[in-house]
Amino acid sequence: MIEKTYIYSTGNKTEIEMLVQDPSVRINHMILAPGDAIPAHPTSSAAFLIVTDGILGLTLDSQEQHTYAKGSIIHIPANTSLGLASLGDEPMRLFVVKSEVC
Repeated sequence: MIEKTYIYSTGNKTEIEMLVQDPSVRINHMILAPGDAIPAHPTSSAAFLIVTDGILGLTLDSQEQHTYAKGSIIHIPANTSLGLASLGDEPMRLFVVKSEVC
């Protein structure tokens, strides 16, 4: 078997999982229960957020919060402050993909 499989959570409770920590890419999976949030924090590298369920409230630097629904892919530049929130009645789930070569 030459492939490697990564399993991620499918529950409804808030959870952050570091799935892939490879020299070329990092992939994290995040679940935020309805109403939960992650306070603003700096990002050191560019990232793509891939929303797979729920409604993401995203605050970047000093911008007002924007909302993104399931099916959205958002590019976040390096050295940006970002805060995340689950805005809907359902859990918000997303993947964070960061290239280590950026």
